[in-house]
Amino acid sequence: MLSKENIALYAFRKYGDTALQAAFCCLGNQADAEDVAQDVFFALHRHPREFNDDEHLKAYILRAVINRCNNLHRKLKRRIRLSLDQLKESELIDREGSIDDIIRMIKALPAPYNAVVYLHDCEGYTIREIAKMLGKKENTVSSQLRRGHEKLRMEITDSGVLL
Repeated sequence: MLSKENIALYAFRKYGDTALQAAFCCLGNQADAEDVAQDVFFALHRHPREFNDDEHLKAYILRAVINRCNNLHRKLKRRIRLSLDQLKESELIDREGSIDDIIRMIKALPAPYNAVVYLHDCEGYTIREIAKMLGKKENTVSSQLRRGHEKLRMEITDSGVLL
């Protein structure tokens, strides 16, 4: 094994692909998986530690990846619950249901509504930030968000998904 100072680089070279594959299996999204894997190795770089052997290091990396993936899922669900409070207030949704169904419905919205609703409701970006990202006017993004929410409300009502 290497010294504590070189452990992150060694771990990345030896288990980088394994960490990325594990993150992708948990998240199903390449960009998020790359972020999670990168965070794990960067954290090990910031706070190096010693390991008994390679198996101990691999177990540590995989556990850290899984924990970060679980944290990301919880964060996403919290954001969606907060952003869908308007739907609850309108009494379209009145019982506990599946957030995963809502995420699938957001992704199934027609373009450009799916991107705008996802970025706003799931990722927490403001209308101004989304407009900059997509190269659109804020009013356009605001209209697309409103229309996307209307379509999402109709889909939720039609499908019977309840939160």
